[in-house]
Amino acid sequence: MPEIASFVHNGISVETHSAPPPMGPLGGVVIGVVGTAPDAHESYAKNTPIRVANMAAAAKLDTVGDERGTLWRTCYELLRIVSVPIYVIIVEEGNDVADTTNNILGSIDPTTGQRTGIQALADCMEVPTHIAAPGFNTKPVADALAAMGKRLFAIPVGDGPNTNDNQAVEYSKSLGGEGTGYDAYYLVDPFVSVYSQAAKGNVYFSAAAIALTCFARVNPWESPAKGGMGVLIDGTARTIDYNIMDKATNGDLMNRFGLSYFARTSLGGFSLIGNRCVMGRFVSQVGLEYTIIRKLAKTAQRAMARNLSESFMNQEIEKLNFWLKSLQADETIMGAQVYLHPTLNNVENYTNGEWHIAIKYHGYAPNEHMVYHLIEDVGIVESFLEGVL
Repeated sequence: MPEIASFVHNGISVETHSAPPPMGPLGGVVIGVVGTAPDAHESYAKNTPIRVANMAAAAKLDTVGDERGTLWRTCYELLRIVSVPIYVIIVEEGNDVADTTNNILGSIDPTTGQRTGIQALADCMEVPTHIAAPGFNTKPVADALAAMGKRLFAIPVGDGPNTNDNQAVEYSKSLGGEGTGYDAYYLVDPFVSVYSQAAKGNVYFSAAAIALTCFARVNPWESPAKGGMGVLIDGTARTIDYNIMDKATNGDLMNRFGLSYFARTSLGGFSLIGNRCVMGRFVSQVGLEYTIIRKLAKTAQRAMARNLSESFMNQEIEKLNFWLKSLQADETIMGAQVYLHPTLNNVENYTNGEWHIAIKYHGYAPNEHMVYHLIEDVGIVESFLEGVL
């Protein structure tokens, strides 16, 4: 007889259909910094991301002990307070500040394609959540950090002019522009005083680098000023008057124009004061948005090139809803909802392999302004007198 074409198997078969893998946690802080280290170990190549996660690795940025350059102290100040991965990009010191600044800005070699300076931050093995070029406080550097932050979905942390309050405000006003990345730019002024063993005394150093120690101690979706976050500094290049009750201080003026600063508080020592980026957004809410975007980018690859069937799309929606509910449960977000976009999922887009997922969410605002209402109540007096009489 001929072969039975429809016969498959006289028995059973088992096929498993696994649920999509969990999205996992949002992730922690990763720092990316660009600067100079003229006495770095020969094994530390220039313009290449180098992972520094402990003091031993940081020590190789200063093999002589003279504390030259900007990267050794940045890593030292970070690692003596918190354990956090830091990627450093070492650039060549130029003949003058202008040459060094050009090296910090970086470029892309037209022959080899190698990125240098700030551009090399794109090559980090772990995507930085916060980037900086400590001590380099010019607008071209700020522009480059803002653009790279927009590309990496990382918060740029920059130094102000370190001169006076008026010039700091004017500098902040010169930054910005829709779609330039400045809505995520965190600006700190002035420089701070720290102890140097090489100098056997205090030296002034980048406030942005010290602010990074605050960012590294909180979640990426929290303000670095959380709880009056203290820092290990001995002072600031100029005093910014701060009073928790006074709206007319220069500190309040600085915050109004998107500048953060360090000041003495009732907690003792110096704390970081400032919750906003230069264009007014809360840095915590920018951090939450960027963290969600980085997680979506990291977990989407597994779903690419799958057939856009109803079951696949529903599965992806369900996966995201479960993930966001977990973020709501631990109070990372206030609430969220994921659904198929009602108008953009049309025939034209679908036949082009495109579908649209709408994610509604909102994060918490930081406690920036507490208002106490003291109300004298004569009823309390009446109750008291009734008890006495």
